[in-house]
Amino acid sequence: MGIRRAVNSRLSILVLISAAVICVALIRYARELLVEDLRDKGESIARLLSVVSMDAMLTHDYGNMERYVYQLVQDRDISLLRITRADGEVMAEAKNERHRHETFRVSYPVGIGTSRIGEVEVFFSMERIAPISQKIVIFVVALVLAIHAIGFLLNNLIIERLVIRPVEALISATGLVRDGALESRITLDGAREFNELAAAFNDMASSLEEGFKDLYQSKKDIQTEKGKLETIVQNLADGLFVSAPDGVIISFNRAAESISGYSEEEALGLGCTELFKSRICADACALSNTDRTIRNRETEIIAKDGRRLAVSVSSAILRNSDGKVIGGVQTFRDITEDKERQALFFQAEKLAAVGRMAAGLAHEVNNPLGNIVGYAKLLLKDQTIGGNSREKLEIIAEQARKGSEIVRGLLDFSRQTGGVKSPVSINEILGGVVRLLAHQVEKDGNRLTVVYADLPRVNADPKQLEQVFCNLLGNAMQAVGDSGNIQVRTQRTDTGQVTVTVADDGPGIPSDQRGRIFDPFFTTKPAGEGTGLGLSICLGIVKDHGGVIEVESEPGRGTTFAVTLPALEEVDVRNTCG
Repeated sequence: MGIRRAVNSRLSILVLISAAVICVALIRYARELLVEDLRDKGESIARLLSVVSMDAMLTHDYGNMERYVYQLVQDRDISLLRITRADGEVMAEAKNERHRHETFRVSYPVGIGTSRIGEVEVFFSMERIAPISQKIVIFVVALVLAIHAIGFLLNNLIIERLVIRPVEALISATGLVRDGALESRITLDGAREFNELAAAFNDMASSLEEGFKDLYQSKKDIQTEKGKLETIVQNLADGLFVSAPDGVIISFNRAAESISGYSEEEALGLGCTELFKSRICADACALSNTDRTIRNRETEIIAKDGRRLAVSVSSAILRNSDGKVIGGVQTFRDITEDKERQALFFQAEKLAAVGRMAAGLAHEVNNPLGNIVGYAKLLLKDQTIGGNSREKLEIIAEQARKGSEIVRGLLDFSRQTGGVKSPVSINEILGGVVRLLAHQVEKDGNRLTVVYADLPRVNADPKQLEQVFCNLLGNAMQAVGDSGNIQVRTQRTDTGQVTVTVADDGPGIPSDQRGRIFDPFFTTKPAGEGTGLGLSICLGIVKDHGGVIEVESEPGRGTTFAVTLPALEEVDVRNTCG
């Protein structure tokens, strides 16, 4: 409800109440005046009739008295005239039949001195009072309406000037301030209270203007610092991502995109474990290690292309000014190549140690083994030696021969060289190895499947690659035993490289041994079978050719070795090799 309406409604109620009170008071006062006037009139008539009736009673002239009564009752105000004796007998009475309204009585005694011989009663009608009361009401209502109308006009003018205009000015200025015009001010020249309110509003607007100026400058400074920080974060060499308290990634820098292969759009909104599909969250993320700061903890992530990357992670919890956890920040760097270089260094150290050992063994062990084998064979030619002695000589010769093979393997391992490389066909080399071993595969009851693809040539030493393929196929044949399946496949990768895979459905390699199969002298074969140097030699050859050799194995479901080599631009269109 508006101020004008509220004031007018209350003023109307006040005026109506005042009018009602005035009407009641005036009607009551007018009634009292009329009654008093009629009473005076009645007393005068009663006195006159008292004299007339006393004379009539003394002279027994009752006719004259009745004429007076009849004439007087014709008065419009008189409703009834009655003259009675002291004993109650009515001497004269006249009624005015026109009157049916309320009446009131005026009486006067008839007597001489203190002796009372009768009484005169005059009954007046109240008929005249009702019209007068109506006129009073009409007059008062008209007067009230006139005063009310004038009051409304004056009230509206006063409210407009003293209240509405200042309030509207305040509302307008408030709207301008709300819309951002903080320089808006109010100038009022009215009631003291509104002038004080305007001054308070102007002080508030000035404070807001100064506050918003400071806030705007602070915002600019924050934006500048945010831009600097964003530039630093985006140009860090290490990947960085920030997690919300629920673990959802809310920031992902360019280095993180480069390392993981995921774009920022793909990473935002996902959980750490959901994105990287590894134990990085449990191992090193801040929200999983709230009780401490993580520095350079090594773990793994799975990149978008499926590569398993070794990463070094540092993380810390983010807290607000109240100490409440608001997220976590993690930085990580790819240490896969560092780990590989470290592994190569350790491998080189092992190879160097094996080489030095092999060089010494070649002279210190091989000659005695040769003598043992020679004397054992010489004794076996003696036909007089038989039975248990011959059997023991055969064991000596066989074990000495195996010792010679081990020494020879060591020598081969220590003398690995780059060989003579030239453009060769992988399919041709692999085909030669398959033809060489196919008879043995069929003899053992196994099934060998070979699938050749159109491949580019590679720059390689064919003898060394033949050695690699022979070793891998030989291991597969030993793994499947009898009635197994071996599948060999060549293919060209999306990156233009050449891959040869050798898969078997043998027993597989236990997970705790999978990382050691390329170590020198490590073997999963039964004692006395193999030297444990074959895969180490294969690894050295493949690396020397700029390639990689990978293994996938699941216990009970077989093993797959994949050799990937860089290709030349020339394409070898032969799909099969005899």
